[in-house]
Amino acid sequence: MMKNFLISLINLIFRALSTILFILKPFYNLMNFTYRHLYSEYIKINIKKAHKSCVIKPFITLIGNKYIAIGKNTSIASGVLLCAWDYKRTNYHNIPEIIIGANCSIGEGCHFTAINSITIGNDVLFGRNILITDNAHGNSSLEYLNIAPIKRLLISKGPVKIGNNVWIGEMACIMPNVSIGNGAIIAANSVVTKDVPNNCVVGGIPAKIIKQIN
Repeated sequence: MMKNFLISLINLIFRALSTILFILKPFYNLMNFTYRHLYSEYIKINIKKAHKSCVIKPFITLIGNKYIAIGKNTSIASGVLLCAWDYKRTNYHNIPEIIIGANCSIGEGCHFTAINSITIGNDVLFGRNILITDNAHGNSSLEYLNIAPIKRLLISKGPVKIGNNVWIGEMACIMPNVSIGNGAIIAANSVVTKDVPNNCVVGGIPAKIIKQIN
């Protein structure tokens, strides 16, 4: 008898909680939407240039805001890091830049780091946890290897350029001094160390051409 009573009481409690959550859900959704919208607008006014239609979700990290530009209808997911390092951390004295074109989608956890230049075309799709870098902590010389990595100056071997309509799979790495052509597909987990021609599929470590699409 007591067991049946407890089961009925637990079911009643769960039903009451479900009803309360159902009633509160629209208010939660409204608050969540408002927070996301305000966060996105706050980020937009604190970077070099951002189109009014781009969407920036909460919990991204920005370094060098004044060197970052984001194009029309581009979406940036949570956990993304956009880092444009100035001369204080580098031996490179030009102004760094990260320029992201229109209609791009950048997945969670992506990390773009520039002391030189990272330029991304239009309609580029990024999976999650992708690294794009135009720099490294020092080089392989003995001079740098005798210094703790975190204390080494950042150096750049060249800019990164990504064309239009490119698809980059999850956890790929795009290394310095690389140009990726229009319509290219970069397979997941690839490490791209050389230029990628237009309209081809590359994959592997280091990435090689798998298929050329004519």
